[in-house]
Amino acid sequence: MVRTIVRIFSLRIVILAYILFPAGLNYLLAQNFDKNNKLCGSQKLLEKAILRNLSGTENQKKIDINYYDISIDIDLQNSEIFGSVLVEGSVDMDQPAFIELDLSSNLTVDSVKLGDELINFLHNDNLIKIPAPIAVPEGYQFNVTVFYHGTPLATGFGSFNFDEHEGIPHVWTLSEPYGARDWWPCKDDPSDKADSLDIEIILPSPQIAVSNGKLKEQIDMPGGKIKYHWSERYPISTYLVSITTYPYIKWVDEYIGLNGDPLPLEYYVYPDNYNLVYENYSKTKEMIEVFANKFGEYPFMGEKYGHVEFGRGGGMEHQTISSMGGYSEWLIAHELGHQWWGNLVTCESFHHIWLNEGFARFSEAIWEEHVGGQDAYINYWNNHTYYGSGTIYVEDPSTTSQIFNGNLSYNKAGWVLHMLRGVMGDDAFFSTLKSYGSNDSLAYASASTEDFKLVCETQSGLNLESFFQQWIYGEYYPKYALSWEISENQELIVRIQQTQPWQYFEMPIDIKIISAGQTTMITVHNNEPLQDYNLGYVDFIPDNILLDPNNWILKEVEYLSLDNMNPSQFKISMYPAYPNPFNSKTTVEYFISDNNEAREPIMKIYDINGNLVDRISISGNSIGGNALIWDATGKASGTYIFNLLTTHTSQIQKVQLVK
Repeated sequence: MVRTIVRIFSLRIVILAYILFPAGLNYLLAQNFDKNNKLCGSQKLLEKAILRNLSGTENQKKIDINYYDISIDIDLQNSEIFGSVLVEGSVDMDQPAFIELDLSSNLTVDSVKLGDELINFLHNDNLIKIPAPIAVPEGYQFNVTVFYHGTPLATGFGSFNFDEHEGIPHVWTLSEPYGARDWWPCKDDPSDKADSLDIEIILPSPQIAVSNGKLKEQIDMPGGKIKYHWSERYPISTYLVSITTYPYIKWVDEYIGLNGDPLPLEYYVYPDNYNLVYENYSKTKEMIEVFANKFGEYPFMGEKYGHVEFGRGGGMEHQTISSMGGYSEWLIAHELGHQWWGNLVTCESFHHIWLNEGFARFSEAIWEEHVGGQDAYINYWNNHTYYGSGTIYVEDPSTTSQIFNGNLSYNKAGWVLHMLRGVMGDDAFFSTLKSYGSNDSLAYASASTEDFKLVCETQSGLNLESFFQQWIYGEYYPKYALSWEISENQELIVRIQQTQPWQYFEMPIDIKIISAGQTTMITVHNNEPLQDYNLGYVDFIPDNILLDPNNWILKEVEYLSLDNMNPSQFKISMYPAYPNPFNSKTTVEYFISDNNEAREPIMKIYDINGNLVDRISISGNSIGGNALIWDATGKASGTYIFNLLTTHTSQIQKVQLVK
C-alpha cells in the first residue's frame, strides 16, 4: 500500500493526497514504517539516511527554512522524549509536491499541522512527507508543526543520549554530521540555516538544561519539573543545535570585545570536575581576544560563549556553547575556533568539511603561537604532519570515518592554511580570513572550497588555482632534492628537483644561504621536475644551503651534490635517526660506499632558524655502516636539522627534541 501511494505522489497530483489519506488514517500511516528497520540498529538507520539524503531530496531543495521552534519534554525515567517542532519556511516559483522533513523512523509522529489544520502525512524511511499547498505562481510562506514521541537512536557520534555521570541522569546531543533528524524533525542540511531558533526543554528538577543562544526564561512547572527556554537569534545549521542536561555547577566570566562590548562567558561543569577544568576554561577569554584580532570579532557577540561538559571524549562546537569532554588548551582553542569556522561560515556540504576542521586545527596553532612564539608554532605543525594518500576534499561523505578523517580533514587541511599563510604573507592572509568571515554571501551562511579560493584570490591578487588543485583535490606532497655549486664565473647555482612519482607541485620556496654566521633568504618559484636557479655572483663558499628552513611546505627534502642527482648512486646515505622524537640522546646511522668520502665527514647541527648549534668532526669512519650519537643535554626543546657533509655530498634530516 505504501509503495502505491508513493507512486501516486510522484505524479504531483496533490489533491489526491487528501482523498487517499482520510482523517484518522494518518495515524496508522505514521507508524507504518519498516519494522525490520526498527530492529536492525542505529548504524543501518544512519546509513539509510545518508544514502538517501546527503544533499536533500528534490522536494527539500525547493524549500528554504527560516525558523524552528522546538519543544521537548524529556522523560528521564523511561528514556523517552515528547516533542513538537514548528517549522517555518518559504517556497519560490519552483514548487515541491511535498514539504519533506527528515526524522528518524524510530520516532513516532502523532500528528502534523499545516498552518492551523491537521493534515495527512506519510512517515517512512526517515522522512516525513506532507502534501504541499496547491501551487501559487509567485511562491509562498508555510508553517508546519510536527508532534512526535519516542526513544531516539544514538547514531553517528551519539546524536541523542540518555547517559549518566556519577550515577545521576545526564542527557546530551551531538548531531554532526547527520544526527539532528534522530531527535527532531528538520531539513537536515548544513547549507540551509534557519534565521533563528527557539528551543524549550522540560525536565525534572534539579536538572539544568543548556542550549544555544540566550536563556530567555526558566519556569517552574507542575510535578517538580522546570522549563528552560533558550533563544538563538543568529542563523544556525541543524547539526549545531544542542541540548545538554545535568545538575551542573555554573560560573561566569566576561570577554570585552574589540569595540568595548561585553560578552558573557558561561561555564557549566560537573561538580566533581570544577577544580580540574577551572584553570584552562578561564583562558578562554584570552583565546577569544587572540582569535578576534586574527579572524575578526567573535561572531555571536549579542548572545554568549561557553562550555558545557558532556559524556563523550573530545568536544563539539555547538553554536555559542561548545560541548566539552576534555579541558586541554588545544581542545578549547579548537572548539572556539569553530565559532568562526564552522558556525559563522559553515561548509555547504560535508564534502568540504576541511573548511570547518582544518580551520579549527589552524586555530590551535594560532593559540600555540600566541603562547610559545614562532618556534612553538613551527613545532606544532611538525607534530601534525600527514604524508599519506587521500584527498582533503571528501569524495564520498557517507560515513563519519570518511568525513572526519584525522589525517586529511584535520591535520593536512590545517597544513593547507599554514602553507597559504606562507604563500600569501601574514598581512594578506589574515586580511583574507577577515574578509572570508565578513563576506556578505558567506557570513552566517555556508561556503564551498571554491568560495574560499575566490576570497583568497580576490584579497591577495594571486592565482591560486594550482595550489587548491594540488593540495585540496590532489594527493600526497612534494619530495625535493636540492644541490648547489659555484660556477667558473663565481655564480651560485642552486638546483631543485622534484622526485615524487605522483604529481608536480607549484610552490614558492624559500632558500636560506648560510655563510660565516651570516644568512641570506631568497624565494624562488618552483613548478617543474628539475629547475636551476642562478643566484648571481658570490665571493664566498656557503657553509650550507637549506630549502624551506621555516617549514612552510609539507614536504621531504634530500640534499645532494649537483653532479650526482640520482639517489641510487649516493656515495653516502644517512638513515632516519632513532629515537625521534628523543630526550635527550639520539643516534644517526649512515652508510659510506667510497673511501674518499670516508676520510673525515662533518656533522653540522642547526636549530629550526638555521643557527649552528653543534659541529662534530667524525673520525674513524670506514666503508660500510657507521653511527653517531648526539647528546642534546642543555639544548631547548624543538626541531633540529642534522647536515652530514663529506667531500662531495651533503645530506640532511630533521629530528625533534622533546623534554
